[in-house]
Amino acid sequence: MKGEPAMLSAKPSMNLRLEKKKNNKNERKNMNNQFDELTKGLAQSVTRRAALKKFGVGLAGMALACFGLVNAVEAQTSVVCDPAGDATYGNGKGGPQVPDWLDLVQATITDAGDSILFTLTVNAPIPLTPSWRNVDDGGQLWWSWRLVADAADIAFVSNGCLQAKGQTVPACYCLDLIWNVQAASFRARLLDDTSCTETAVAMGFSSDRRAVSMLVPKGLLTNRTLIPDPNSFQYLTETIVWKANSNGNTSLTILDNAPTQTGGGFILGTWSSSSNTTYGCP
Repeated sequence: MKGEPAMLSAKPSMNLRLEKKKNNKNERKNMNNQFDELTKGLAQSVTRRAALKKFGVGLAGMALACFGLVNAVEAQTSVVCDPAGDATYGNGKGGPQVPDWLDLVQATITDAGDSILFTLTVNAPIPLTPSWRNVDDGGQLWWSWRLVADAADIAFVSNGCLQAKGQTVPACYCLDLIWNVQAASFRARLLDDTSCTETAVAMGFSSDRRAVSMLVPKGLLTNRTLIPDPNSFQYLTETIVWKANSNGNTSLTILDNAPTQTGGGFILGTWSSSSNTTYGCP
């Protein structure tokens, strides 16, 4: 069914590498081959945007299998689609061109029993060593999720977890794949921005590196003020650049988001372990 967006009236707002066990090596290779064949077949029969919608559940199934969760392939899924080519720096008011691998095209959440699988798909393969002149001085690049229970009950924090102390941001769980230029590495973490507590989570890329998945055990979502029930919440996805400066990595710029944001408030997707939803997908 079509998911109804939630409006949020707001103030302006992986490298935990999966160990490749020998007994799963052949299975993952087969899954990668199936992923490639699925992509090729879809490209021949439908448009790119339609293909994204069509293989959203299939992509989630491939990722679930790679995480050893093959029994959860038929689980409930939420899919949000985002127009390709809409990532901009500085709200489109000038600045460097944003690389296509920071341009979101799809966000998918899939129930995996005791865990939740989060998958972001971008417009080009994410490089093994991402390089962009806006972070070559030592900054960071983020592929991110923001999770809240209900936009109508949003609260705000200004404790400095995400931006400089004193700057107000929504209280939420932050699920981030982070490329750190200075460390030259990826890491994935779940952050409670009300307490500044973070936990490393498992992550992995698709064979073509256009999709990145993060697996979050539901038991990590313990802040019942933020999310009373980990089987139902609302979300926004973003790509972000943190540009290093003399005061540290406090210069945050949002490059793209899904659902696409318009007007004076945020539009949030909705996920539930009891139903399938789509938003923005033709």
